[in-house]
Amino acid sequence: MTDAPHQYEAMIARLSAEQALANLSEPGAAVLVWDLAIDRLLWASPAASGLHDVFADPSGQVSAGLRARDRLKALAQGLAPREGSRLERLRLDPTRPWLPIPCICRLADIEPGRAVLVTAIVGPVPKTSPRARPDLDTGQTTAMEAADLDIPDVPIEGSAPPARRQGTIRFVWQTDANTRFTHVSPGLAEAVGPVAGDIIGRSWDELSRSVVDDLKGAVGASFARRETWSGHHVTWRMDDSPLRVPVDWAGMPVFGSDRELVGFRGFGLLRMDALSEQPEEAAQANTETPTSPVAEVAPEEGSPDTREQTDPSVEDGWFAHLRDRVSEALSGSKPQPDPEAANETETAASAPGKQANPPPGLTHAERIAFREIARALGARFEQDMSPAEEPVVERSAVLPAPAFNGDRVLDRLPIGILVTRDEDILFANRFMLQMSGYGDIQQIGQEGGLARLFGGSPSLLDGEVTTSPLALTHQTGDNIAVDVRLSDAEWDGALATLMLVRAVPDAGAAERLQVAEIGLRQRESRMHELESILDTATDGVIVLDETGRILSLNRSAEALFGYDQREVVGDAITVLFAPESHIVALDYLEGLRSPGVASLLNDGREVLGRVRQGGTIPLFMTMGRVNDGPDRKFCAVLRDITAFKKAEGELVGAKRAAEEASAQKSDLLAKISHEIRTPLNAILGFAEVMLEERFGPIGNERYKEYLKDVHASGAHVISLVNDLLDLAKVEAGRLELSFTSVSLNDLVSACFTLLQPQATRDRIVMRTSFAAKLPPVVADERSVRQIVLNLVSNAIKFTDAGGQVIVSTALTDRGEVAFRVRDTGIGMTETEVEAALEPFRQLATSRKRGGTGLGLPLTKALVEANRGSLQISSHPNEGTLVEVIFPPTRVLAE
Repeated sequence: MTDAPHQYEAMIARLSAEQALANLSEPGAAVLVWDLAIDRLLWASPAASGLHDVFADPSGQVSAGLRARDRLKALAQGLAPREGSRLERLRLDPTRPWLPIPCICRLADIEPGRAVLVTAIVGPVPKTSPRARPDLDTGQTTAMEAADLDIPDVPIEGSAPPARRQGTIRFVWQTDANTRFTHVSPGLAEAVGPVAGDIIGRSWDELSRSVVDDLKGAVGASFARRETWSGHHVTWRMDDSPLRVPVDWAGMPVFGSDRELVGFRGFGLLRMDALSEQPEEAAQANTETPTSPVAEVAPEEGSPDTREQTDPSVEDGWFAHLRDRVSEALSGSKPQPDPEAANETETAASAPGKQANPPPGLTHAERIAFREIARALGARFEQDMSPAEEPVVERSAVLPAPAFNGDRVLDRLPIGILVTRDEDILFANRFMLQMSGYGDIQQIGQEGGLARLFGGSPSLLDGEVTTSPLALTHQTGDNIAVDVRLSDAEWDGALATLMLVRAVPDAGAAERLQVAEIGLRQRESRMHELESILDTATDGVIVLDETGRILSLNRSAEALFGYDQREVVGDAITVLFAPESHIVALDYLEGLRSPGVASLLNDGREVLGRVRQGGTIPLFMTMGRVNDGPDRKFCAVLRDITAFKKAEGELVGAKRAAEEASAQKSDLLAKISHEIRTPLNAILGFAEVMLEERFGPIGNERYKEYLKDVHASGAHVISLVNDLLDLAKVEAGRLELSFTSVSLNDLVSACFTLLQPQATRDRIVMRTSFAAKLPPVVADERSVRQIVLNLVSNAIKFTDAGGQVIVSTALTDRGEVAFRVRDTGIGMTETEVEAALEPFRQLATSRKRGGTGLGLPLTKALVEANRGSLQISSHPNEGTLVEVIFPPTRVLAE
């Protein structure tokens, strides 16, 4: 490093003056300072000097395989703040590079114009060791190397193979479109060896010809068909061994934004408990002498911190052997020895030059576990028992126990035991019930069963095996950090799942953080799911803060306005709207912020959006509150209404065109009426002069009859023209009305007297019934007179001889004035009533032909022009009732 260390110490002292970064100056703080390109590790505090030696060379050059490099670059490029701090999880643990640890990140200036990235590890500083240093150039760290940190080097006689991990090992993988592997978890190489596990850059076909046996070619066919698969079984060869491990292989294709194939990804499950040996290699395998390396390199029992220094691989062995013994307790007896195998062992021992394999002894972790079990049972554990003698004593003590009570023993074990089948809990020992806070398994089932106990650990419910602590949910709802191991066992004559649950002892800050991370990952998964749903929605969704500044946009909103989310985050929402819509949007947001009625009347607003490429787009915006806490946020949903506006414009244009056509028709009718009325008046005048013989007698009587017909026809035509003219004026809104006070009783009485001779001639009885003290109405007297004449003449026309026509007026309870005409004529159906109100329509049931068909339509138009309403009630052969009602607003008070 070219800079003096005191420069960085002075910078750390300046930063520690801030309240959020006060811990940086503490003696045990692990602080790393990086350049912005993450090419050099510039400085490390004394507590982090070991990490400096692991991640960089003596000159400070960062190793190319640093797993946290990409995230550190993102922080250095602006993700980290220049004020305050940002909490990040970075892969800076050299012993467990796959596990991120919490760090505080901050951009700071070491000198004017030169910025650096400062990272401080939260919690205990990760341990480092020269033997456990990860190979950062290749990016791989084996689990056994990480596990050997606290185990001293002990000479091992012979060439014993390394200890293998037990149980099921899960690893993930990725390939490109040509099935060439681009990523694989370190767990594969840890299990099968570095040579067989080195698959980066190799295709599936190459693996099938070297280290993988694809049974029936199922995986290769799935790759070729580009389909999702699971449950395909292959076997994987192990380094320097005739053994092969079964692998459950699952995967799925990955497509890009244009649905092009990008590659494949998936996971595999190595079944280490089901190792098999190839037949042709069995002879060579039998010549090897198995050893127990874990037992050989374990620390002595007398070490005072034996339990604290137990490494992860030994812990796995402890769980693996313990669940074997618990499975034996579940079945009630231990497995019987194979006589043939015993004979073979004796023969091998007696053969010259050969030495029989010694019986495997207990590992150091197993000794600790069974010492605790024996202490819980009240038994004595023999401290001076030799490893070679322990299995013999244990077998002779357990084999002849036919009446073994497994449940009673399992209840005394200082570890939680669950036996499940599918998702049903079959057995839980007392320790497990006390740990979870339940009284019995029935109570667990009533409150949700296995999903309730491990609701914060979905990977366990999916059958995945994990080495990190999981979350056990107590009955009170609190989470407890536990280690869980799974295995198969027999229960009531059927296969079941045995779960060994152990509380993590003295969980410190790192363990509590891991438990919190479990819940955080669950929430992050839910958040990503909701974000995906929002991105698939067609409406634009914008999240705003209290002041109306943009926090995030979904994909539809980005496509709608043409902006990327990073370009507008932090800007006011008005940047997305046209200037004329700024006030609308801000008033809408202000109404939602206020506690009044405006926040409840949320019916949306129409605004104009501003597109980045130029121009505007009509939008309908609905806005609502996301939460009402101190960090209140708002959500705006924007919908493109361009199509709706286009349809609305077309409808308005069609309506305007129809109104113009109607006005033109009315103007045409008015002009025609005017042009026809003038010659008709001349015809009628000349016919009257000739009938009166003012200029001399007409020589033939037949001419007089013709003149009468001419006069009658002209009168009929001019009456029709007058009706057409009045109807056209009413429809065009140009009928000139003179509203005055009209006495309806007097007007109806005069019309009744005028039509009485016509009724007498047709032998129809006419009767009247006028309301006393009927108030006058505001109406046009001429048009009301025409209404009365039309209705009464129609009643007379369609009533047979001997029938009745009753004309009446009334004042209703609602203050309305009504004029009614009731007859006992032929009547009409509802359909015929609707047809009669249309111009130029005459009913086929009319007994007396004639007329123009304009009587009722014109009457209805005149009634509505006088602000009244026309109501017709009729039944065939029963008569018709016609009512003209003037509303209270048209009635004058007395």
